Amino acid sequence: MSDTGIHAGGYQRVRQYAESVDRLLLDLKTGHTPPAGTIDPVVHFLEALAQEQKAPAAVQAIGARLQKRTAISPAKLKVVADELKKRHPSSESLKELETVASALDEERAAISARLLGT
Repeated sequence: MSDTGIHAGGYQRVRQYAESVDRLLLDLKTGHTPPAGTIDPVVHFLEALAQEQKAPAAVQAIGARLQKRTAISPAKLKVVADELKKRHPSSESLKELETVASALDEERAAISARLLGT
């Protein structure tokens, strides 16, 4: 597979995760109770990130890049995921989720720049 294909696939995965996290944050910040279809993908993503070595390769790659951009520990990601499952995230967990969203957006921009050759 070409470098462009690899970067394009990575971009798609990061974009999907970023959109899922953004959608969830928007619901939570506006006071809406997010449906399971909004919460579940984010919970699964955070749990996979928290598992590190047991996560699928694509998630491990994204996790490695996110760890360079954030100081969120795998244990903290698990706490955020658990609180989201219970539908009662703390303000600290929301802040951590915002950090993940920002890191995903930064990673998406970096991949886009590589795709464009800049």
